[in-house]
Amino acid sequence: METGGYDVVAEVNETLLNRFLKLGHCIGKFSVFTGTYTLPIEDVPERLQEFMDIGYEVSVNEAPVIDFNTSGSIVMNLRGQCKFTVLGGIEFELEVEFTVGVVPTFNQYTRQFHVEFVSASIDDVELNDTYNLPSNVIAKLNEVLAIAMEEYLTYDITTIELSPVLYSLELPYMPPGETNELSIGMGNVKVLNNQVMAAAANLLGYTGGVINTVHDFTDGNHVGVGVNEGAMHRVYDFWWQRTTHPKSLTQTGSKDFDMPDIVDWIDEIVDWVAAVLTLGIVDVDIDIDRVWAEFGATVRFGKFNFDLKPGNHVLLDGSVSIDIWLKAYVQITETTELFWGLVDVDETTSTVTLFDARINGLQIDIDTANAKVYLDASNQLTAEITDLDITFPLPWDLPEFLLDYVVDWVVDMVIDNLPPLVLFPAVIETTIPDTSITVEASVNKLVVDEPEALVAANIGTSSIGSYAPYWANTNPESLEVHKRDCEWAHRIANRHRKYYCDLEKAFSEGFDGCAYCLPAYHHR
Repeated sequence: METGGYDVVAEVNETLLNRFLKLGHCIGKFSVFTGTYTLPIEDVPERLQEFMDIGYEVSVNEAPVIDFNTSGSIVMNLRGQCKFTVLGGIEFELEVEFTVGVVPTFNQYTRQFHVEFVSASIDDVELNDTYNLPSNVIAKLNEVLAIAMEEYLTYDITTIELSPVLYSLELPYMPPGETNELSIGMGNVKVLNNQVMAAAANLLGYTGGVINTVHDFTDGNHVGVGVNEGAMHRVYDFWWQRTTHPKSLTQTGSKDFDMPDIVDWIDEIVDWVAAVLTLGIVDVDIDIDRVWAEFGATVRFGKFNFDLKPGNHVLLDGSVSIDIWLKAYVQITETTELFWGLVDVDETTSTVTLFDARINGLQIDIDTANAKVYLDASNQLTAEITDLDITFPLPWDLPEFLLDYVVDWVVDMVIDNLPPLVLFPAVIETTIPDTSITVEASVNKLVVDEPEALVAANIGTSSIGSYAPYWANTNPESLEVHKRDCEWAHRIANRHRKYYCDLEKAFSEGFDGCAYCLPAYHHR
């Protein structure tokens, strides 16, 4: 069992986390952090106090990179930029490489992976020392930098959400309200290997699972979601008790039967009608003009039992209760002769009720049903019935053509209106909260076995043009870069648009800042 006895296990590859770190950097998840550090020097005169304050502005100027270690720990490498203001107004900049210790977590409310920053250490410093500061001052600035960056990374940012929403808590055909969403309890988080991290969780109060028995089932894909069969049964029970999907319905119908289709039954119908209309005295010649039926049924569905089987199959059984009625009519033309043909009577046309039958509370057993498990267009784990065997004990003595048609009509009505078998809500949702980024999952693995269902997929994201903060114009007559909300950005022809997450990258490739939205960087 790959899911270790937990209800649901979500797994994510570090490749995807690093992609989302780039996205986070691009859309501004790493905000600018500012503060002031006061040098710990005593008895400084008040007129010199402002010179004891070191102002700093810290930012991440490149997308961080996360790395899983086989020991189970996680580190993040990032490059930061710090601007210092000293001596009441002198400014200079430096860049720093940091290694950040992080702890993985899984937010049970958003169903997204987080990393929590717990430590930060400086690996390398590049100081833009245009003022030729003495070494003891640089040492002090390095000390301030370490304090500022660690505070920035472990107190200001603290956590970053790094993944798409890996599964939903909302079930289909449910009334609105939190009480009709699945409740989730945290299980555990573990780095499985140097590529994959797993988060295990339980639903609806369940508390089982052993994290050390969870295995990597992503098969090299970006994400994997595994669902235990026991969880599916609890989800289905929870859904059935609360769903707005109709559990009963009533339908009616009518059917005209073509004469060629019932030729074998015409003589029997004629004899039956003649027996009704005559007492043996009258010689009646009967012609059948039309035969039709009107019928209806009320079907009440019960909850299915299901069992996962290898090969992405599910076995189902259950029953439905039916109230059914049928009226069959025949339109005839009668030619009557009295006294053995000595006296003729005019022809008459009339309608005769052949059968009028009804039965309530008929129990129909679904002996066996096979279903195929798949992910539908909403990425919901769904079972579609492929084979159905129904026992239909209809206790009516009717002509075969009538009985067969009505039975088939009721069976089709049952099949077409069966409530869905809700195994699990959507896996891998298509939006990322609080962003304009959309997600597309390409499912490359869906394996259903007796204890669980395993899904693995690669994740694509929307075009960079939908979220990049800077748009450049590659037209040689312009070569300017704009903020994405600048009026001039939206005037750029599609063939001349180039998108950037980093302004410095655009400048390094020869673009000038827009005179309207980036006047500080406009030089031409």
